[in-house]
Amino acid sequence: MKKLFTPFFVLIVLAYGLKAQTITIDPASHNLHFLASEQSDALSYVTNHTSGTRTIRWVRISDETSSTWTSTVCDENNCYSNSTYTKEFILDGGEDGLLKLTVTPNNMPGEGFYQILVYDINDSANANAVMDINVVAEAATGISDPIDGDVSIYPIPAKDVLNVNLEFVKNATSVEIFNVVGQKLKSVAVQDGSKVTIIPVSDLKKGVYFVRVYSNGQNVITKTFTKE
Repeated sequence: MKKLFTPFFVLIVLAYGLKAQTITIDPASHNLHFLASEQSDALSYVTNHTSGTRTIRWVRISDETSSTWTSTVCDENNCYSNSTYTKEFILDGGEDGLLKLTVTPNNMPGEGFYQILVYDINDSANANAVMDINVVAEAATGISDPIDGDVSIYPIPAKDVLNVNLEFVKNATSVEIFNVVGQKLKSVAVQDGSKVTIIPVSDLKKGVYFVRVYSNGQNVITKTFTKE
């Protein structure tokens, strides 16, 4: 079993608790349920509720996960490898910053739990928050038994259009595309009974983007795609 040990400064943050709201994470918790042959994302945004600029450090912690699983974090600046468990980024007053955890079970079914701690390096006692991610990765059965909420997107990389397969999402209402700094670029309403929503993406620049699928106003799942 593989664990990441938390540095001493993170323990100090936890000792104080989440008593302040100068920075927050939204949403603060995720439940990922998907096939072990795939990967899944937990996408949140860190908000600086003060008027001043803050230097935010995030720390990824994995617990009770298989040693074959890998996890990576994307923040406002970049996407990092499995070996990177902490980084810093700047967040101006009133701004939001992307924070995304991607879990890849590498075909190993099981359950796991992750946390991403964030805090201001100059005021960790009063400016801190935690993102919790519970993960269930199921074995493929070889027959058609998709998980409720499972979404597939294609082609990847996308060039002119992105197809979002919503066959297994109940009451899907909209699909949105965000860039890596959290700006919403597109929002498409899902037609009643539609199994596939087609989104034009020819106007997007080359790079990495996120697709968020909503059901009755709630975020169901987030996927990553590249635009060529």
